[in-house]
Amino acid sequence: DARSAGKAAHEAAKAERVKVITDALGIDAATLEAKRKAGQSLAAIAGDKKDALIAALVAFESKQIDAAVASGKLSAERATALKSKLTAGITAMVNNEAKIDNAFKGFGKKGHGRGGR
Repeated sequence: DARSAGKAAHEAAKAERVKVITDALGIDAATLEAKRKAGQSLAAIAGDKKDALIAALVAFESKQIDAAVASGKLSAERATALKSKLTAGITAMVNNEAKIDNAFKGFGKKGHGRGGR
């Protein structure tokens, strides 16, 4: 059903995001998860690679937004608005000022994509 497909797409995007993070930092997913569970921010884990991590995540999320526009799930106007907040949102997430799933609220109604729940 549509809900299962949406959840699967969300999980796939999350896995891709984790890969972007681990590739940028040169660590594996298990190490990332262990450090996050220990309370470390992505900035602390990244150390001197923080700027590279932010750039990699901005590029990844920008591609996600472009894909949503191409598939008709997001208007060009909304994409422009989201992209204007992208660097600030990702920087806040990396600095542990925002949770990874909350850094991009506002995609659709009530932050839940199309249809809002």
